[in-house]
Amino acid sequence: MTDRKDASEHESDGHEPKASLDQVTREASHAHGTVLPGAVNADGDIANLVFIENAINTIGMGSYQWRLAFSCGFGFLVDQMLLVSISLTGPQSSYEFGPKYATLLSASLYAGLLVGAAVLGLLADNFGRRMVWQMSIFLVSITAIVSAGAPNWAALNVFVAITGFFGGGNLAIDLTILSECLPARWSFVLTGLAGVWGLGNAVAGLIAWPLLSTFGCPGGSTPATCSKADNMGWRYLYITIGGICLVMAIIRSLVLRSRESPKWLASAGRIDEAVDSLNAISAINGSDYRVTDADFVATETTAGVANRNSIKENYTRALDLFKGTKKLQLMICLIGFWAFVGITYPLYTIFLPYYLESHGAQLGNSSTYLTYRDWTISSVVGIFGPFLSMWMVSTRWLRSRWSLTITAFICAIFSGAFTLVKNEAQNLASSCMINFWLNALYAIIYSYTPQALDTKNRGLGCGLLMACGRTASLSAPFIATFADVTTSAPIWVSCALYGAMGLLAFLLPSDTSDFAAE
Repeated sequence: MTDRKDASEHESDGHEPKASLDQVTREASHAHGTVLPGAVNADGDIANLVFIENAINTIGMGSYQWRLAFSCGFGFLVDQMLLVSISLTGPQSSYEFGPKYATLLSASLYAGLLVGAAVLGLLADNFGRRMVWQMSIFLVSITAIVSAGAPNWAALNVFVAITGFFGGGNLAIDLTILSECLPARWSFVLTGLAGVWGLGNAVAGLIAWPLLSTFGCPGGSTPATCSKADNMGWRYLYITIGGICLVMAIIRSLVLRSRESPKWLASAGRIDEAVDSLNAISAINGSDYRVTDADFVATETTAGVANRNSIKENYTRALDLFKGTKKLQLMICLIGFWAFVGITYPLYTIFLPYYLESHGAQLGNSSTYLTYRDWTISSVVGIFGPFLSMWMVSTRWLRSRWSLTITAFICAIFSGAFTLVKNEAQNLASSCMINFWLNALYAIIYSYTPQALDTKNRGLGCGLLMACGRTASLSAPFIATFADVTTSAPIWVSCALYGAMGLLAFLLPSDTSDFAAE
């Protein structure tokens, strides 16, 4: 990671004199955690983006970034609640509707997630981060509530897919907008944000516990014995999730108000608005630092020559993700990470119970109490994995590459250890450990990705990579439906992929900066 001395030496006091153009143009880095050159087409555009980065470093970490981080956490919470809701409501809704392939409901969600990540990421690059970011979580709330009124299995699949569309896009923009407003040495906050995943697991489980056990049909029910009136629990769960999302949308838009990303504004040629955004962030943080139009360089983009919303320009930005040896190397590594994550997570969550049952594991009774107790315990333990990752990536000797390697290898060890599970206590202990280290690994991947991409195509890049992961995950429901999932093959495939991720980390062309970096 290239050092950032011009603006970060006195970031805490917020009174550092503005960096001159000479200072700015000597900087080689233009995004948190990447050393890849050529963020935009013109040198002036590069200078403007680096000037903004120096300005953010000078303003320092303050209340604006903490509020933004809190608001971005909503996206992680929504994403996980949607994923968890499928595993909880799928069986209950199938009792009522009687579909031939009940396990394929999750395929509808993954399809929506992958399309939403790509489409909304593209929209964020074209029309700005803030509008798409705020609207997506609001639309999740609406479609989740509508899902509760599904009259049949086909309608439920459609509503779930639409909900996933807005949820998947929201998470991609969360990572993008926060990475563009954090001072470089505080980029590790992106990693800790993933701790909200475990919270989403626990919240969804605790909400579902009383609803599904009180207002749900018993296991083994059929449409003949399970009427809508007897099976309202899963509908109440979707209404509750939709209500929570609506509250978060209101808080995000009206209480924790945010500004448009100054980096995106500059890359779009809207310099006046970028100045206003930077000065507003500085004022919120209590800093005296201010910028003016004169601090920026006039470029073709600011003159309005480029039409960034045209099909040709979007196609060019997509190709730019792979332009040059280092960018190509970076994208190959990131595609590998996201594809492997997309495969390993469903392998663990979908196939493991079948394997344990078929190999004589005595997991105790299957009472509702024990099911949700174990779910809650392992989910709470998983919350703390990303906080360990925060410390690891902010440490000079580890940073992101070594942290990825260590957490991936540990995941491989604990995943393989599941083949030794023989009773309920061992299952709970192993579930807690794998949840802890899985979340630690995924947090680093999720936080590294936006830091390594250029500003002008960061939204699209994050969206495409998330879509890659969702595409890989889309295969899991079909495997669970049509393949033999009682063998140990899925577990060992998972171990191999974790090991591959650990080795792939060494091929990354850039690393993030540690907290002490100046």
